[in-house]
Amino acid sequence: MTIQTNAGLSRLSNENHEQHETTREEEEHNILMQEEENTTTTNTKEEHWAPLHEDISELRIAEGVALEAKVYGDEDAPVQVVWGHGLGSSMTNEDKESLWNFWDVSERGDASSAGNGTATTTCDDDGSDGSASEEEEEVGLENLENLKDEKVRIVRYNARGHGYSSPAETSSQAKWENMAADMLKVANLKQQTRISKKTGKEKKQKLILGGASMGAAVVLHAAVQRGDVFPDGMVLVIPPTIYEQRKKREKNLKKKALEGPPPPPRLRKPRPIFDGEPEEVYVPRATVEFGMRDESYVAVSVGAAQSNLPPPEEISNVVAKVPCLLLAWDCGDKTHPVKSAEELKKLIPHCEMHVAKTLEDTEQW
Repeated sequence: MTIQTNAGLSRLSNENHEQHETTREEEEHNILMQEEENTTTTNTKEEHWAPLHEDISELRIAEGVALEAKVYGDEDAPVQVVWGHGLGSSMTNEDKESLWNFWDVSERGDASSAGNGTATTTCDDDGSDGSASEEEEEVGLENLENLKDEKVRIVRYNARGHGYSSPAETSSQAKWENMAADMLKVANLKQQTRISKKTGKEKKQKLILGGASMGAAVVLHAAVQRGDVFPDGMVLVIPPTIYEQRKKREKNLKKKALEGPPPPPRLRKPRPIFDGEPEEVYVPRATVEFGMRDESYVAVSVGAAQSNLPPPEEISNVVAKVPCLLLAWDCGDKTHPVKSAEELKKLIPHCEMHVAKTLEDTEQW
């Protein structure tokens, strides 16, 4: 009887496993079919670029790939910051939320801008030599914390599939490691060579890579890729779910991919950090539209679902001497849990970490 029962349980277990695998395969197939359909639609559309503001530039990082970007500050500034936004966000959304708008030129007291007009700049796939000189001074944490007190050039851009940037045609293009390659191309494209006041020799601008949520993950991937461009400093803001805690997020993102783009009015769920704020604060800042392109929704969602950070030991080794500022919040945000920041702090023990619990706390960032 025991043998028969065990055999029956084994058979049921196998059947359940096979059924589970079949369901999973069907879901994956449906996602791939949806992605292929969106890619076909994208390819048949006439491509055009329509900037939202006159101070937005078009950065061509590869053949047929242009990213919408804004550039602030002087070209000859000693430090350049390249900034990436979060999943489903955009430059416009970040401006409206005003949670980490250190690029606000008026606040920085710098009226110059290198992003006026619709200038187009191109970059070869392999980029140019961006190796740093040993003569260059260290970039300390004070440079990361007090950017608006420094002479800094800031480059922001909308990632593929977001805003008016080129669409993400496949989920592979939307994986964090490949978005990191895009970030490095933007950095290489805009990083200037300047004359050192100390030595009189040419040297590259100091480079700080920064980003929020997905943008923070992209920064870490960019650092470990060790391409022609390597960051002299990093700013990681509200890191997303990572490693083991990423599994639930992966499931949710794939589910969203199957459902397709949200219907109008396409508003994003307000961030928990705005909870409890008065209406005059909550309504204008927390109410933002979805920043992802409809035709890229499936590809970007699946790409994000398939993404995670590089291996922990790789991060620890590569950024061991890279100054880092880590800004997180602890406000019930399950998509950006403080646990992610705590894990990164263990991997990058020298990083300076600040945790906000209220909207007022974020003003100290």
